[in-house]
Amino acid sequence: MRDKLLIVGAGGFGRVVLEHAVLEYDCAFIDDGPEIGTLVNDVPVIGRTTELERFTEEYKKLVVAIGNNRFREEVYKRAEAVGYEFPNIIDPSAYISPYATLGKGVIILNNAVVQNNAQIGNGTILNSGVEAHHDSVIGDYCLIYANSVVRALTHVGDRVRIGSNVSISTGAQVPDDADIEDGSVVKK
Repeated sequence: MRDKLLIVGAGGFGRVVLEHAVLEYDCAFIDDGPEIGTLVNDVPVIGRTTELERFTEEYKKLVVAIGNNRFREEVYKRAEAVGYEFPNIIDPSAYISPYATLGKGVIILNNAVVQNNAQIGNGTILNSGVEAHHDSVIGDYCLIYANSVVRALTHVGDRVRIGSNVSISTGAQVPDDADIEDGSVVKK
């Protein structure tokens, strides 16, 4: 029997995460929008984010598939307080170095690369084609959109949002809560 997993967020990103999560888990959604009982990609919405405690007997694992970094952090902290575990959801096409370090509740999508000695924080999302080069550090609850590159020896703070096709130069420092627009180059 497979473990059960709650996915918080049944919107577009939640549906993408579901495609990867169902390879390993029996899933259900928690979402504040659709009516309870609604099927989203054949998976039911069973509750609201305010009801996390209600599901701890049946569901031990939870992942948050919502792009808003602060809200994602808040939900993870509430879920941790009531005893959920946070598995990492990693697409089989991603490459994760055996010498990289991943936090809890990390989501890594298609063709992403996490190189040797890179560190990815708790609740961070790496979208398709993202590269985290060797010795880079990406903080907690970050969101990095498609095809962006975090070069070697870079430090990205907590809750940073990096748009698509961004290049963070070698050794650059990105402060907590930064919002980097699509196509930007961040220099050292």
